[in-house]
Amino acid sequence: MQKFIAKYGLAAHLAILAVAPLFLFPFCGERVVATVLLWLSLLTGLWMLLGPSVRGGERLHDARYRVASALLSDPLSWVLLGGIIFSGFRALNTGIAFRYNAETAVWYVSSATVPIFPGVVGSSGDLDFAVAVAFFVLVQSCRHSVGRLARMAFLLIASALAGLAAIVSLWALLEGCPVVGSLWPSSVSGSCSFAGFPFGLCMIGALVSLVAIFENRWNMAVLLVLLGVSGSGAGMFAFAPDYQILAFSVAGLVVLLYVSFYLYWTMRSSSELKFLVIAGVSLALGGLMVVFFSPADVLDGHIASFANLRFVSEQYWTIRKLLSDVAFGAWTSNLWIGTGLGSFSFDLRFAAKPEDWALLPRHVTALANGWWFVLVERGIVGFVFLTLPFGFLLVSYVRRLIVSLKNARAPHPTALFLPLTLVLLIGGAFFDCSAFRADAMLVMGALAALSATAFSERKRGENG
Repeated sequence: MQKFIAKYGLAAHLAILAVAPLFLFPFCGERVVATVLLWLSLLTGLWMLLGPSVRGGERLHDARYRVASALLSDPLSWVLLGGIIFSGFRALNTGIAFRYNAETAVWYVSSATVPIFPGVVGSSGDLDFAVAVAFFVLVQSCRHSVGRLARMAFLLIASALAGLAAIVSLWALLEGCPVVGSLWPSSVSGSCSFAGFPFGLCMIGALVSLVAIFENRWNMAVLLVLLGVSGSGAGMFAFAPDYQILAFSVAGLVVLLYVSFYLYWTMRSSSELKFLVIAGVSLALGGLMVVFFSPADVLDGHIASFANLRFVSEQYWTIRKLLSDVAFGAWTSNLWIGTGLGSFSFDLRFAAKPEDWALLPRHVTALANGWWFVLVERGIVGFVFLTLPFGFLLVSYVRRLIVSLKNARAPHPTALFLPLTLVLLIGGAFFDCSAFRADAMLVMGALAALSATAFSERKRGENG
């Protein structure tokens, strides 16, 4: 048991940290989620430094020294640390609010405490700061602290927990929970942020984790894969709009085809057929969950969209253009620091015309274009801090890919994570803000960090 904990204790903690928001988002506010993430990040960070995977010939103190040295010498560590400091100061720079001047009888938006620094509305920056801390722990642990087996264990556990979180949300919906019921996507949503996005990412991770079952003979872990694929797939279908379902369906098909090829190329023992059978059964179970848990009108709406090949409505494009014009006007007056986190609803009140309110959904907090949403609230500075880590991960990925081209071996299926993540992030952000949710950012960061490890050097013996 001690050896098992030493191998997979860090992987389990990383998995809990990665999917914790998926359990909490339907039932808890942002401040509760931020508090949980910070405490989990502290505990997982200690595991990262004190209980890393041990390579062949190493002792535990050697592994700790190796991880600490790698963290200090990795430029991404300092970029992520800068992001933590930046988001921390921004969370403290409150004061942006919608106020009324009784003397002049004019409504106005007050400035942040330090006007020249990016600010926030109320406690809007707390969750952003917690995500920055958790992102650092997740990404750097996947890059430096976990070994080959522990990485696959992380995928198995995280995807299974995400599947369980989806089942909990669907069960709450069946019981009539109004909060979960409000998460069902409509053709146009006031939040433009859908939980189906992170569930779709976890479904892709679960499909890839099935490779570990055949490579390491973890036969008992098949149940985790079944839970991960079926539960996460059901959550994706339930809480994603039609165009996201289409995108993740294509991504899932790409994963299925490549994993089948990889198993045939590397194992040649009918593993690809077993993989397709298990994946098919898992997806079928997810379909049954959707049928039993989802309201009939929602299910019929998805089916009609795919039958007619019409994934967005005309109203969607009209509202998207209206909100994008508002965002552009607000951003041009605050190019570098933006108008502040949580302030877009204030910008909309001043910029929208009376006839626009007849078209807009209630309680608009974002817009159907994630890139404009990031720029208007965070400015160019916040945009750079948000996207720069993925740029560093892409550079690391490309460098390892170039080196690996000298070998005639098929890359491990985890190599698909980064390109698929970037395509879904970049493309999806033109339609909504789902990619910038707290749960989505953590899952994307972990998958992207794991992706470059597909091009590792020769296989080494290691404790995890």
